[in-house]
Amino acid sequence: MEQGGVAVPRDKMQALRDQVDEVKDKMKENMERVIERGEKGLDLLAKAEEMEKGTQHLTQTTRKVARTYWWKNVKMIMVIVVVILIIVLIIILLATGVIPVSDPMPSVVTPIIKP
Repeated sequence: MEQGGVAVPRDKMQALRDQVDEVKDKMKENMERVIERGEKGLDLLAKAEEMEKGTQHLTQTTRKVARTYWWKNVKMIMVIVVVILIIVLIIILLATGVIPVSDPMPSVVTPIIKP
């Protein structure tokens, strides 16, 4: 065989073909790896989107729960304040005499008999 007017030995041609085949095989392997990485990247992207949706749901649920417990806390504080105000009002009414306090035991007066 001649290449550019120069005779190329058959062994050298076979060696070049072997190298070309080797390079082609390496390129195929590399392409397969790139495709696998792309698929893994898509899987990771899908998982990231799922996690983002889960995070949004968790945030909404957390806000609802926090709001619910805040209202429960406010209600409890209001009940405590009302009870304390009622107790203070009763004490003030008792101290000012608006609510009469009866004697625990009526005093017994002994009649004095005059002869």
